[in-house]
Amino acid sequence: MKTLIIYFFSIVFPIALFAQGKSHPMPLTDAAFDTQSTHQVPAQIKGKVLHASPSDLERITIKYSIVNAGNPFQSSYTTKVAPDGTFSIVIPDKLMNQQIWFTFGEYAYFCIYLNEELELTFDLDKLKKKFVYWNGEGVTFGGKDGKKNEVMNNYILFDKKHNEDFSTKLRDLNKKDTAFLTNLDSLFAVHDRVNDTFYTTYGDTYQYLIKSETAASYYEEKLKYLLENKIQVKQIEDILTPVYAISNNSRTYIQFLSYYVRSSFKTTGQKYSPVNLANYCDSLLPAAYADLIKLQLEDRDVKLQRDLYKQLAPTLHFKWSSDYVRSQIAILDSKIEKIDSINQVSIVKENVASTLGKQILKTGSGALLYVDEHQSGAEFLRDLKSTFPNKLVIIDFWATWCIPCIQAMPYSKELHKQAKEADLPIEFVYICTSSNSSEEKWKNKVLEIEQPGIHVFVNEKVTSEAMNLFNKGGFPSYIMLKPDGSYDSETITSMQGLSLDTLKAQL
Repeated sequence: MKTLIIYFFSIVFPIALFAQGKSHPMPLTDAAFDTQSTHQVPAQIKGKVLHASPSDLERITIKYSIVNAGNPFQSSYTTKVAPDGTFSIVIPDKLMNQQIWFTFGEYAYFCIYLNEELELTFDLDKLKKKFVYWNGEGVTFGGKDGKKNEVMNNYILFDKKHNEDFSTKLRDLNKKDTAFLTNLDSLFAVHDRVNDTFYTTYGDTYQYLIKSETAASYYEEKLKYLLENKIQVKQIEDILTPVYAISNNSRTYIQFLSYYVRSSFKTTGQKYSPVNLANYCDSLLPAAYADLIKLQLEDRDVKLQRDLYKQLAPTLHFKWSSDYVRSQIAILDSKIEKIDSINQVSIVKENVASTLGKQILKTGSGALLYVDEHQSGAEFLRDLKSTFPNKLVIIDFWATWCIPCIQAMPYSKELHKQAKEADLPIEFVYICTSSNSSEEKWKNKVLEIEQPGIHVFVNEKVTSEAMNLFNKGGFPSYIMLKPDGSYDSETITSMQGLSLDTLKAQL
């Protein structure tokens, strides 16, 4: 590995910068945050819907995706509004400014940074006139976290308007170019000037959070450059930046920092084990960063992920990280219990229509289409298992709007053809979420791509529950149902890399 001494350009956000100026919360990456976090209670979102009829309230589905400190990257959930027009969501992680991507039915979409308590008020009379992105008429932020979320959503709108080509320019930077770091600094200098204009207009109370989110993106790109060019910094502080939120930006930064640490670990010649890597993190990084990196270690199997957390738990330095891992172990225990209960089902149900839902179509390309009627993810998985005894079932979770999902379909179509020609007991089941889609869009997409196999259109709540059981956080996701009746969430990572021989080995 080459060594590079990174000097501080004008745009770089050194740790000392955050110690200056106005008083603001302690970053998660400061050892002193642990004292602060011991006083926190689970954060909560409270909501109230105004000017809504009973039928309006019944139709509204609230969807929210929480950014996690560990894996999966995000977890998605749904909830309904009570008949009195209220709802409540409790986030138990006790982490700082946990980012949540929030969809309020067909009326609003915005970002939340949740630390303590947020009160949301939705005026349906106003929202029926115009959909709200980020902030606008009909959505009011209140409570302890209210002003922060109003400002941060205004910032997103401001940044999109005044810095709209930033992402394109960032993508166009060549990481093999020797001037990459200089070009990166120039690009972020422009971004920083946009931020300064925002502070002038909206105030600088939440400047620390905006700077932190911007710095996370900057250091993510720097880490990508270092990794691609196999460059090692002389001082680890040159690639550290304070973390004030568990957000898409900060998680991606921490993720690439973990890749850098693992790459550095390989140069030591030590044998890999979770504990050895954890100890290396402790030798290389300040304790809070080390704990965040440990939370990135993952296994695609939920039982192995639980075992991994149990190995890492004794190496953690802080109460917040220990509490987080403890809560994740409890969540994984619950998921494993549900999976085991599904695996114990031995009833054979031969009527596919009655177990997978209502059959609506059989196509000439060999596709059978069903509309699911289950109420829970666990119930759906139990019936799916009972439908295909003694078979290997490839389960593909997808969405009609997911481009990678569609791009992967030809690979599974070819596998389906090969399995059929070899007369193998293999079924391909495609679970399409209703999220941001409709039965008509789903049916048309299946007909368009002429994808053989069993297709089921599933309510987004049921889909999310089924995926969450296996720690699957996005689309596409894959699991296997083996002939012995057990579920395997680890073997298939992509359709592109899957071969018929791999499937044969599971029979």
